[in-house]
Amino acid sequence: MRQQNNTALYSGIFVFFAGITAAGMLIPRHHSLSLGLAYFSAFFVYFWLCQFPPSKWSVLTIGVAVRLLLFLTLPMLSDDIYRFIWDGKLLQNGLSPFAQLPSTIAGEGNFANGLNDELYQNLNSKDYFTIYPPLNQLIFWLGASIGGESWLTSANIIRVFLLVADVGSFFLLRKLLLHWKKDEALANWYFLNPLVILEGVGNLHFEVLVTAFLLLGLYLYHKQKSFPSGFSFGLAIATKLLPLIYLPALLLRKPFKSGLITVTSAVVLVAASFVPLIDEALLHSMTTSIGLYFQKFEFNASIYFLLREVGYWMTGYNVIGTLGPALSVITFLLIIGLAIIGRIKKWPIERIMLVSLTVYLLLATTVHPWYIIPLISLGILTGYRFPLIWSLLIFVTYFGYNQTGFELSAGWLVVEYTVVLSVLIIELFKKNHGTSS
Repeated sequence: MRQQNNTALYSGIFVFFAGITAAGMLIPRHHSLSLGLAYFSAFFVYFWLCQFPPSKWSVLTIGVAVRLLLFLTLPMLSDDIYRFIWDGKLLQNGLSPFAQLPSTIAGEGNFANGLNDELYQNLNSKDYFTIYPPLNQLIFWLGASIGGESWLTSANIIRVFLLVADVGSFFLLRKLLLHWKKDEALANWYFLNPLVILEGVGNLHFEVLVTAFLLLGLYLYHKQKSFPSGFSFGLAIATKLLPLIYLPALLLRKPFKSGLITVTSAVVLVAASFVPLIDEALLHSMTTSIGLYFQKFEFNASIYFLLREVGYWMTGYNVIGTLGPALSVITFLLIIGLAIIGRIKKWPIERIMLVSLTVYLLLATTVHPWYIIPLISLGILTGYRFPLIWSLLIFVTYFGYNQTGFELSAGWLVVEYTVVLSVLIIELFKKNHGTSS
């Protein structure tokens, strides 16, 4: 019997490795059928492994090993790495990545050392200013400086930071689960999650680093270490601006003095991180990029797409220019309201953060698969399973890629959000009626 169990375990781990490496290293993203088969096979085994988990060290070994395999190639599912290298090369040459558009640099032929037309042609945002905050830029600079002319080496320098972040998140989740008197093995649901692996170390998206800083901030928060907790949340914001949405809850959830210290520490660190880069170009490019994000970009949205269709019916054109900013204002007000409600009802800070991020994602005009990575960790801590279901279904967004562009069938969006929202509603009903932990 033990031999049969071992055979099943090893077979499952093989399928897990094969699915993730195929999706992350071998299959172009426009090969939807093969890509979906690889991902969903890995996810099936992941679900099985987490139901009957191996030991902590076995899970750590599996998770690290499959991530290290992804170091062998450049990302297959995302071309963001080329913008990372571009920004890093600009910094390496003493130039601000916020000063000029890539298209302007290319048009004028002002290629600095390490910048060239081949790298430029691989960029996906030639006519947009960079949107990446200072901590990202520091890592880009390190990758570009150490990597030299090798794009893969530059990518792997960045991957080292993301791998360390994932391992850190694994242990921090275990500590936080212990704090809430929950099973430490629940951390496996994050560390072995195929979406976390592929979009983090695989595609080099910094949400895994954000998650590590958020979890460290939460751990220090529960240890009542206001200054260090604030610094950790500040590092999360200096990596991606989105964690700004958690500041109202941090300010209102604790006694006012400690909450103020935490938030002030975070804001001071973020401000300090911008100092080396701050100039008129930075202010202009960041405000321009944020404005364009809410007024032009749209991808895998839910409520926004429904309202956009109403807008088409009423006006005859795409109303994103007004609808996007309006939804951002509504999101801001709802997040403030959730912080107040959470304090009154004495919700755990993790629950306020989970609900705030969920509201943001449901009202956003753009929801890329990697955006939900922090949500997965918060779901594990709070006992909500809908982020895990979402991490399975959001991969269908890759089915919209073809050799010439992107066009996703509305049917996939209906399936994705119908299932995710149904699970969310069921979980909310159960928790409100005390039938779920």
